[in-house]
Amino acid sequence: MIAILSLLALVVAVIIGIVRPKINIGVLSIGFAFIIGFFFLHLKEKEITALFPSSLFLMLVFITFLFSLASENGTLNQITNILVGKVHAKPALLPLVFFGLTFLLSAMGPGNIAAVALIAPVGMVLAYNLKLSPFLMAIMICTGANAGAFSPIAPTGVISTGLIQKIGIESTLIPWVIFGASALIQSLSAIAAYFGFLFVFKKRRGKNEPEEVKIEVPKGDVTFSAKQKITLIALALLLGLLIFVKIPLILAAFFASALLLFLDAADSEIAVKNMPWDAILLVSGVSLLIGMLDKAGGLDLATTLIANISDVSYINAMLAFITGLISAYSSSSGVVLPAFIPLIPDLIDKMGGGDIYRMAIAVAVGSHMVDVSPLSTLGAICIASIPASGTVKNLLFRQLMIWGLSMAVVGAVLSFLILDLPY
Repeated sequence: MIAILSLLALVVAVIIGIVRPKINIGVLSIGFAFIIGFFFLHLKEKEITALFPSSLFLMLVFITFLFSLASENGTLNQITNILVGKVHAKPALLPLVFFGLTFLLSAMGPGNIAAVALIAPVGMVLAYNLKLSPFLMAIMICTGANAGAFSPIAPTGVISTGLIQKIGIESTLIPWVIFGASALIQSLSAIAAYFGFLFVFKKRRGKNEPEEVKIEVPKGDVTFSAKQKITLIALALLLGLLIFVKIPLILAAFFASALLLFLDAADSEIAVKNMPWDAILLVSGVSLLIGMLDKAGGLDLATTLIANISDVSYINAMLAFITGLISAYSSSSGVVLPAFIPLIPDLIDKMGGGDIYRMAIAVAVGSHMVDVSPLSTLGAICIASIPASGTVKNLLFRQLMIWGLSMAVVGAVLSFLILDLPY
C-alpha cells in the first residue's frame, strides 16, 4: 500500500502541475516526500533530506549562473545577431538556418528553453515577414533546441548526466553518446519536416499577403565589447576544462564564472535574479520524491507495470512512447527524466534483458520529441513571438498540438528502428 501511495503521490503532483501550471510541482514533490517519509515510512528528518539530489542541484546552479552572466552582458544576444545578420537574405534556407542556430546555442550551454527564448522572437517575425510557414519555423526552432538539449554542458544534459550516474553509469563518454543519439533522432525529424513542407507546400505570394513587419537585422560587421570578449574566453575555458582537463562540471563552471566576476565582465546580482530558480526547484523537488518512491517501493511497482506490457525486443520504443505522452503535458527534464531514468536497472532485471545505455537514450528522445507542443514552454514561446492576429495564433496552436502529440509516435518508431531493431 505504501508503494502504491508513493506512486500516486508522483501522479497527483504531475496532474496538479498540468491543471495548475503556476504551481511549482517541485515544492509539492518535496512536501509529498516528507509526508510519505515521516508518516508512513517513519523516517527521521535527516534521513529524508539525505535523499535530496545535492550534486544535481549544485550542477544546475553553477551552469545556469554562468550562462545567466553571459546573457546579462549581452554576449548570447550578440552571437545570435551576428549569425542572423549573415543569413537573413536567403529565405528558403531560413528554417534550416534557425534549426542550426537553436541547436548551436542550446548545445553551447544555455539549454533548449533559453535558446528558443533568444531565437524565436527573431525567427517567427522573419517567417511572418517573408511569408514562410510559421508552423515550419516553430518546428525547426524547437526541434533544433531539443537536438542540442542533451549537450553535457546544457541544463538538460546536466540533469541527464546526474541521473544516469545515480543508476550506475560512470563512463564519461555516455553523456556524449546520449547527446549524439538524441541530436541525430531530433535532426531526422526536423529534416523530414523541412523537406515535407517543400514537397507539399509552396511559398504563397499574392494579393492577400500579411502586412510587412519591420525587423532590425544587424548590418555590416558587428563586434563584441570587451566584456563580451571576456565572456567568450570564459565559455571557451569551460569547454576546454571539460574536454581536455576532464574536471567536474561544477568546478569548470566555477572557474569560468570566477573569470567573469573578477574581471567585472557581468553583473552577478542581476545574473542571480535571472537564474531559472523555478526550474531548479522543480527538478530537485521531483528528484527528492523519486528517491522517496525508491525507498517506499513505488519505483519497483512502476517497473513491474511497464515490464508486464513490454518486451526486450521493443522496450526502447515503448519507453519513448510512454515518456512522450507524459512529457506532452508535463516537464520533460523536470518530471519525466527524473521519474523514468531511475526505473531502467529494475526494468532490465524484470524483463531479463535490455541495454541500459539504449534505454536511457530512448527516455531522453521520447521525453523531448514532443516539446514542440504548445503546452510546452518551447511551443508557447514560438506562438507568443509571432506578430499575427489571434486567428493565426490559434491555427498555429492547433498545428503544433497535433505535431507535438504525433512526435510521441514518431519518437517510438525511430527508437524502434535505431535502438531496437538492429540488436
